[in-house]
Amino acid sequence: MTTSENETVEPRIRSWAERHHDALASYLLTLVEIETPTDEPETFDRFFSRLGDDFESVGLGIERSAGEETGGWLEAWSSGSKDDGEIQLVIGHADTVWPLGTVDENPPEIQSGRLEGPGSLDMKGGLSQLVFALRCLDDCSLEPSLPIHILVSSDEEIGSPESKPRIIELAKRANRVFVLEPASGPEGMIKTARKAVGRFTVRIEGKASHAGLDPEEGASATEELGTVIHRLHELTDLESGVTVNVGTVEAGLRPNVVAPEARAEVDVRAPSKEAAEAVETQIRSIEPATPGTKLSVEGGFRRPPMEPTPGNRLLWKRVRTIGHRLNLDLEETHSGGASDGNDASQHAPTIDGFGAVGDGAHQTYEYVLLDALMDRVALLAACLLDDPLPSEPQTEVDEKP
Repeated sequence: MTTSENETVEPRIRSWAERHHDALASYLLTLVEIETPTDEPETFDRFFSRLGDDFESVGLGIERSAGEETGGWLEAWSSGSKDDGEIQLVIGHADTVWPLGTVDENPPEIQSGRLEGPGSLDMKGGLSQLVFALRCLDDCSLEPSLPIHILVSSDEEIGSPESKPRIIELAKRANRVFVLEPASGPEGMIKTARKAVGRFTVRIEGKASHAGLDPEEGASATEELGTVIHRLHELTDLESGVTVNVGTVEAGLRPNVVAPEARAEVDVRAPSKEAAEAVETQIRSIEPATPGTKLSVEGGFRRPPMEPTPGNRLLWKRVRTIGHRLNLDLEETHSGGASDGNDASQHAPTIDGFGAVGDGAHQTYEYVLLDALMDRVALLAACLLDDPLPSEPQTEVDEKP
């Protein structure tokens, strides 16, 4: 789409979003009231049915894929997306961290320009944004530059164990990927990089003996665990962005027994593939210092880093430029958390934190700023109209807005 066409279209998009502000708020309220905890697969039937109807109402095809242990996922696509050609992929998730009954205990409500409620920010706000962006394009008779393919999962909060293969399959066909995770903070910063996330279990095997009668016959796994914890935390390098945290530990049998076993669960974050490989090597190279003990390491990095590749930088430049044309002053940030964007970005230019603006994700005061959500509807609709990215994006990167 040319610059002159954008100058005509984007005011129409903005005007449409402003006229539908109240309807957007009511729709988000409806989604929040349908509870969808990750560990309650049956709750997604109603939610995906509602969302599927909304996608079909703007001319998209839909398909529900059942999960084995999760609620599965919902896909929707525009004409041409089911072919083998390029697509633009939009990723969201319907699952929340809140148990059934939370809505009754903490009913969602709209007040002072924001909607408060469990799951509103993470990420039913982003799903509402998507539905209304599609309605905007449909009502305004605007044709996206590439076929749209949407995947909404039910297992993102636990690392997308079942939906990840399909996300990767679609990302390999994508010209660009929009991930509707919440923006960063009330400022609404968009996430252009995310750290790799690893989970490791360190197991220590010692030898039991009576702590009073023959302590010298034992080998304390607890003693070794203390040494290992110290060595693991020494791997944290805040300047480089690598963090290692021993979150939970378990050791011993009872106070009067030299501990025969111990275990530590470790969270590791790294900003790049190279940093992730380096810290994993360091963790796996730890040797026991307590005589008579053995040490083993299980696990690894579950999410690769979303790095500032040329494609990602170009997509950010495009988004920021479109934001300027919509009178939005967008800022970027890097996140220590992970999402499906980490995996998608290995195969296509990806932008994350593209969803709702607010605060309190996973907390009791979770909320969405409604004016900002309206802005994000306009932003997503306009971005879906933007020209495809070039196959060699490094030739077009320019950091100026």
